[in-house]
Amino acid sequence: MNVKDLQQFLLSLKQPLSTCGAKAVSGDLERVCRGLEPFRELPVARFADFLVEAETYARTGVVPTTGRARSSAGKSAARKTDPESIRTAVDSIRSFYDRVTSPEVDYAMIDAEVKRLEKSFTKESVLEIAAGFGITTPLKTKKAALDEIRRRLNERKESHQRTQF
Repeated sequence: MNVKDLQQFLLSLKQPLSTCGAKAVSGDLERVCRGLEPFRELPVARFADFLVEAETYARTGVVPTTGRARSSAGKSAARKTDPESIRTAVDSIRSFYDRVTSPEVDYAMIDAEVKRLEKSFTKESVLEIAAGFGITTPLKTKKAALDEIRRRLNERKESHQRTQF
């Protein structure tokens, strides 16, 4: 199934919605279909991957470096990161650390943030991010670095929750 099939389905809903008085929704569907036009030939699954990458970029300012649409240079080449993206990730994790005490941030969001780092960066980059985040203990593996980042975030959240009672 391609995006053009999704467009056709959405457009098929336009007439019934207009008829029953939901003209605003009908207009929104038409606008969505126009927005999908550049992606007509993409498989829906690939388009869904693109939307996840776009959301990550909108939220963090970092373009994800993993995914299906990569060059034939290989997975490790696609995941190499430049110093600027590492600085951006450090800033992002520090900002998240500052917000982690907010009631809107839950443990699932902490796990998602750590998972984003895991998927987006190589071992060396994650070790640099951990160091930039202020972790001074020697870490030998990507998993150890991610676990320590997660522990620090969870610890801050738990500490704040304990003081609220």
